[in-house]
Amino acid sequence: MGYDTSLQIGDRCVFMWRKHANELPRMLFEYDQLHVEMEEVEEGEQGYSVKFSATVGQVLETLAKTGLGWNAAVSAYAAVRVERGQAYGAYMGDRRFDGMDWGPLKGELDEFTRRPAELDLLRLGELMKLQSEDEEEADIVLLEALINEEQSPHPFVDAFEAYKAATKYGVEGKYEIVRAVESLIHLQRDAPLLAWPLIVCVFLRSLPLHELIELDLSDDAADYSMASSEEDARAYAAQYWQDSSKALAGTAQSLARLFGVLSSFDGALSAEFWAARSADLLRQLLKLNADASAHTTKSRGDALESLVEALVRAEGAELSVIEKNFRTAEEEIDIALSNSLADPFWVAQRSPVILVECKNWKERVGVPELRVLESKMRDRGAVCRIGIFVSLSGFTKPFIEHLRRFQETGGIIFAVDGNDLAKMVEARERLTDWLKMTGLKRALGG
Repeated sequence: MGYDTSLQIGDRCVFMWRKHANELPRMLFEYDQLHVEMEEVEEGEQGYSVKFSATVGQVLETLAKTGLGWNAAVSAYAAVRVERGQAYGAYMGDRRFDGMDWGPLKGELDEFTRRPAELDLLRLGELMKLQSEDEEEADIVLLEALINEEQSPHPFVDAFEAYKAATKYGVEGKYEIVRAVESLIHLQRDAPLLAWPLIVCVFLRSLPLHELIELDLSDDAADYSMASSEEDARAYAAQYWQDSSKALAGTAQSLARLFGVLSSFDGALSAEFWAARSADLLRQLLKLNADASAHTTKSRGDALESLVEALVRAEGAELSVIEKNFRTAEEEIDIALSNSLADPFWVAQRSPVILVECKNWKERVGVPELRVLESKMRDRGAVCRIGIFVSLSGFTKPFIEHLRRFQETGGIIFAVDGNDLAKMVEARERLTDWLKMTGLKRALGG
């Protein structure tokens, strides 16, 4: 059987599909990137090619617009990353073979598990780039596993191949590469519609933005006798676009239903997921703050809000996010929570709504900011008697002293700083457990 659909990146044909116009590469292009041109198909005969073409930069923009760009790749990978899989074992085995004692090795392994998810993908992209530039290299790690119709991808096998390739090319961070490959193969097995564009995005991000990407559907069009005239060729392209869009939408809806069922299958499993997600979001947040000049105030603020949201989601159905960045004509509320906590302490507060204020500032937060939150709560006194103020840099002494005065109104505001968040995440302590113990002591003046 021949290959009727191909995707070429630069001078290299990266993907080929058998006897059907696969819908997956449709996600990389816009319809106006279609090119139909006359060409000689056989001696003396003319036909038309059907191709979509764009630069790497344009494709990355398209993926980002549809929510499948680099940030989505990092986020999805962080959520599925296998912490103690093949990479962990390879790291430990190599170091033990070199004679390292267990004490120092355990410290290195702990540090390895804390490395940012983004670093794994950057290392992987660098290896894929080097392989694509090597004319003698037949396969690019991970990409072959995405389209090999005779053999399903295997986390152990493909991770080992990545280890060998990283060693061959001398790429820095071979253990991060192994971890990325193993984790993404698991994602490919569970959700191929998500894995394919994210893996391609990792590869493309390592390439020059001007590099050309071309999806060639000409042979498939010819098989359906739709390439003998320009009108037929364009009709074929329009039909492919429509059919592939429907197929992608149908698969996406099926996956959404499936994972919607699975996500509610075990509440404890959901809590574990959000606890792990909180740890990764904390690492991302600290990384942003370490290089604050390179990032906007909004991006740092959004990162803190995402961490707080993950901690809330770890609570399960009893505490849920109503809305983030809720705006009225007079004010903005960072996070509004719906409170259905059954614990007697929370029931006694009579606060079906909880307001959360987040500040990722260099300076400690003072009384003026506290009064703003107090005002928002007073305006909603019938439903909101609990507030949570999260300040990564902490609070001034007058702020803490002023907390007790607000309790005269029948409400309570908890103050949470960056060290508190780090301890919660590290200990996997529930936010509500921390608030009613340590947080309550602080609110009472302790």
